[in-house]
Amino acid sequence: MKLRWGAALALLIALACAAVGVGAYRGWSQERAAVEETYAGLTEMLEARVEAAYDLLMVARRHLDADAPEIQAVARERDTLENAAALSEKAAANAALTRDGQALLARLSALESVRQDERDKMYVDSFLPQLLAQSEERAAGAVYNTAARAFNQALRGSFSGKIASLLGVKAAEEFIAE
Repeated sequence: MKLRWGAALALLIALACAAVGVGAYRGWSQERAAVEETYAGLTEMLEARVEAAYDLLMVARRHLDADAPEIQAVARERDTLENAAALSEKAAANAALTRDGQALLARLSALESVRQDERDKMYVDSFLPQLLAQSEERAAGAVYNTAARAFNQALRGSFSGKIASLLGVKAAEEFIAE
């Protein structure tokens, strides 16, 4: 009789632990999915930045040598934004694209050939600077980073979060350059 009660108690404890584990995993997986939803806005912003870099390079190659350091820098950052897997790499390339894109725009705006070409002058003076503007970049990155930070803090700071981490729920990567 004692053996049955001991086995029943052990089974009850095992079932309770399994229920807590499954609940923690499911709940934190849903929380992680909510963070991933904000990632969509960040992805759209990064895709727009890649397109802006393509446009900037198209105009720049009409007026500068393709080997110009400014063109090479913007092309390298565009490629990193388009192909990098890690968000920290994309964040670093995004910041560098802003800096180097503005330098390339400044160089282009000083060229006589750009000032004489109405279409390219319009691109350099108004259209491209708007595409490279940092306000949208900061807003999309800030929304994602706020959600990722809140998720990571809650995941690390709660009992169920620690259980979920042990069961495979990963912290969200932030959009910051390392």
